[in-house]
Amino acid sequence: MTSSARRAFEHALSLERAGDGEAALAAYLEALDLAPDDVEIAYRTATALLRAGMLEEAVSQLRRIVFAEPAHTAARANLGNCQLLLGDLANAELNFQEVLEGAPDNHNALFGLATVRLQQDKPQEALAPAQRLLDLLPNSAPAQTLYAQSRARDPQPSASIAAFRKALHIDPAYVPALTGLAEVLIRARRFKEAIALGKEAMALQPANADAYRIVASAHQAAGEFGTARDVLLKALSLKPGDADVLTRLSVASRKLEDYAAALLHAWQAHTRQPNSKEAGNALGSALAALGHPKDAKAVLTAIAQKRRLEPDVESRISALCAETEARERSGIAAAETIPAEPSGPGTDEEEKK
Repeated sequence: MTSSARRAFEHALSLERAGDGEAALAAYLEALDLAPDDVEIAYRTATALLRAGMLEEAVSQLRRIVFAEPAHTAARANLGNCQLLLGDLANAELNFQEVLEGAPDNHNALFGLATVRLQQDKPQEALAPAQRLLDLLPNSAPAQTLYAQSRARDPQPSASIAAFRKALHIDPAYVPALTGLAEVLIRARRFKEAIALGKEAMALQPANADAYRIVASAHQAAGEFGTARDVLLKALSLKPGDADVLTRLSVASRKLEDYAAALLHAWQAHTRQPNSKEAGNALGSALAALGHPKDAKAVLTAIAQKRRLEPDVESRISALCAETEARERSGIAAAETIPAEPSGPGTDEEEKK
C-alpha cells in the first residue's frame, strides 16, 4: 500500500468511526483507486457499498476478493448477504454453506443460511443453523426471532411463541419479532392479540408495508373484510404492485361483493406472479363470481397443474379486465358530474310558491 493510499484509507476509517458513512465510502473508493489490489481496502470498500445499499457494486468487489483469496471468510459471508438481499438465494446459500464448512460458528453465515432457507419456504432446514446461532447468542433478539420463525409452523406453536416473547423481552421494539409473533397468533386464531402486535409494529415503522399486511390478515381472518381492505390499500400504497397484498385485496373485495375490484386485483397479482397458487385461486374465484365459469375453470386447472394459462384464456381475461376498468372509471366520472341535491331551503321560486 502506498503512503497516499494509506492516508486515504486511514481517513476513511476515521470517517466511518465518526458515523459519516457517505463520506467514508467516498474515501474508501479513493483509497481503492490508489491501491486497487489491496485486499483490506477492497473489503472495507465492499462493506461500505453494502451498507449504502449499492449491492451490485458490492457484489463485484466481493467476488474479486473471494476469487483472489478463497479463504477470506468475511468477504464470502458478505457476498452471501448481498446475494440474499438481491434475491439470489441459491448462490447466497452456497456461499453461507462454504463459510460454515471452515467456520461453523460464524454468526453472519448462520443467520444468513437460516434466513435463506426460510425464504425458500424450508423452515425445517432453517432450524439447525437458527438453533446453533441461538446457542451462541442466547440474549440476541434477532437470534431468538430467527429460531422462532423456524418453529412457527410446528403443530404446537408454543416453542415459537415463547422464543418470540423472549426476543421482545430483550428488545420490545424489535419489529420482526412483533410481526412474527402476530402471524403465529393469527394461525392460533388469537386475532385481537395479533392486531395489537401489528399496530405496535406499524407505530414503530409507519412505512413498513408488511406490518399493515399482517394487521389486515388478522382482520380478514376475523371476518372484518371492510377494515382488512382499508388496511391493505394502505399497504399497497407503501409497496405498489406487491402480489401478496393484491391477492389479499382481491379476496377481501370478493367477500364484500365488489367483484370488479376482486378481478382487477387478482389479475394484477397473477401477472406479477403467474406461478402463485394463491393469486391464481383468487383470479379463478373472481371470474366465477362475475359469471365466467369457463375461464374460472381454465385458471384453476392451470394452477393445479402448475402451468401457465393458455394464450387465448389470458387474452380473454385481459380484455375483460380492460372492459371492467373502463366501466369502473366511467362510473366514477359519472358520479362526479351528478349535481348535488339542495341541502338548505328551496329556491326563490319555491319560496314564492
